Amino acid sequence: MNLLDGIFKDHDYELKRKITVSCADVNSGNYITFDETHENYAKMVVSSASIPFAFPHQIWEGELPDGSNVVCMDGGTVYNTNLVSAVNKCRETVDDDSEITLDIVICDSAEIDTWEDEGNAINNFLRYRSIKEYHSKVADIYDFKMAYPKVNFRYYLEPSTPLPGGLAILNFNNQTSTFPMQMMGRLDGENAIKQGEGFMYGKMEEYRESPELQK
Repeated sequence: MNLLDGIFKDHDYELKRKITVSCADVNSGNYITFDETHENYAKMVVSSASIPFAFPHQIWEGELPDGSNVVCMDGGTVYNTNLVSAVNKCRETVDDDSEITLDIVICDSAEIDTWEDEGNAINNFLRYRSIKEYHSKVADIYDFKMAYPKVNFRYYLEPSTPLPGGLAILNFNNQTSTFPMQMMGRLDGENAIKQGEGFMYGKMEEYRESPELQK
């Protein structure tokens, strides 16, 4: 928190763009969003990234209309790709959805691990969850695209190789962890631009319309 606050302080707490970050309220399970109208930018970011078991929750006193507190954990607990808030934020500036362009960056790979049948309920449940997450991430984006037909969906990025998972996400060593991920992100972004605008969304359309591809 202090590190982030120091960074914002160095820039006179001035945000150059409109933003929305989110958290899940531990008390109610509701999805809570914060934007540039809030004053404590560092706390907003930490609230959105308070991954259970890794980082402590954040308490916003009197945040709700009835004066009650919001206890925040990672927003991805409820909703991992919040495209609705992105469009609503753009609508504060433009009058027509055709003037909105979305680039979507996903921070995990759409990979399914190999299956080893161990003949127990826990293993079966974990496999169910893996398959469901694999399909639901892209399905959510496609359904959103159908709901906002006038929005320009431009680039879609996801890591070309799997990112660290589990406790490995707490490895902040720049040389062995964070910098290699940055370089991979730059390369993936460059490749997305080379593929052209709308490329991945066109692939989603092809999949939806082709029974052969679905098989």
